[in-house]
Amino acid sequence: MKALWIFNHPAPYKVDFFNELGKKCELTVLFERPSEADRNPGFYCEKVTNFSCKILKSIHLGPHNNYTGKAVNEIKGNHYDLIVVNGYSTFTEMKLIRYLHRHRIPYIFAINGGIIREKESWARRVLKRKYISHASLYLAPDPRSAEYLKFYGAEESKIRLYPYSTVYAYEVLSKPSDPATQKRLRDGLHIDGKRFYVSVGQFIRRKNNFALLSIWKEMPKTSRLLLIGNGPEKDNYAKYVTENGLTNVTIMDYEPHTKILGLFRLADFSLFLTKEDIYGHVVNESLSQGTPVISNQNANSALNLIENGKNGYLVNLNEPKAIVKRLMSPSTEELRNGAIATAKKNTIEAMAERHLEIFKELLGK
Repeated sequence: MKALWIFNHPAPYKVDFFNELGKKCELTVLFERPSEADRNPGFYCEKVTNFSCKILKSIHLGPHNNYTGKAVNEIKGNHYDLIVVNGYSTFTEMKLIRYLHRHRIPYIFAINGGIIREKESWARRVLKRKYISHASLYLAPDPRSAEYLKFYGAEESKIRLYPYSTVYAYEVLSKPSDPATQKRLRDGLHIDGKRFYVSVGQFIRRKNNFALLSIWKEMPKTSRLLLIGNGPEKDNYAKYVTENGLTNVTIMDYEPHTKILGLFRLADFSLFLTKEDIYGHVVNESLSQGTPVISNQNANSALNLIENGKNGYLVNLNEPKAIVKRLMSPSTEELRNGAIATAKKNTIEAMAERHLEIFKELLGK
């Protein structure tokens, strides 16, 4: 089976997935650009091992968009049993989708997640429907993202769900760390306080960290918060922390995947109070380390994976007092075991297997 996949940039979580999928089919991946301009250089660290990788020469238009006709040239010059277009929003993807539709070439349209926005211009809505509605099959990571596809013209019968993951099966803990081990490891990293919380994400407005810091003013001084990431709001966070005397908050630069997993392992809870995320990998990454997650329904991953009282909690961003109360909930063994049980069903291996099933379905094999 020869498969072609088009994606914007070689994000490490995608490279890991393609390496796994490439074990099961002859996979070629076209990356439209070598990186996104607003990413930390350390973000790009994974190596290509099991698929053919081609980084296209394109005209970069801002931090994410680009234009090249080389994706169309690749299809003209080679035969592939199936083609996956991962998104519609770059000029390269738009040109490719127009070509495939015009020449009646079947393709799969894949998304990493999606949210229907209440306030959206008529023109933008029409544009999305134009580029989303013509695929032979669709891939979505969760039910809300499937609703997004339906809203923009995809037939429900053509939508297939897959488990979205950035964690290999071997990275999922077999059992949660016991409190004594957690304390020993925290002491080794000079993490003080009776309770320890981790929040990972870009330091941008959408991630809602100022709201989290505001909530932290109501938390006991013995509750330690570690904010991990990079972005334009970092200096403002540091200023806020100083001005409000939040001595129990530490801001840390972006860290590699394995170190992040290790820090999740030490935490009582992982926090993800985002204003909006089309998915949100940190939820499953936290669960994989036996760390229950406190998040909200603005993140598709939280809505998809978190079961209240079983592996974490969903909270309402408009109820800060209720959030503080939930933050002070005990991080029980039941919650931690529930986190691992969920993560075991959502691994890179499971993701690749599901995609292979869908590919075989499309090809009638």
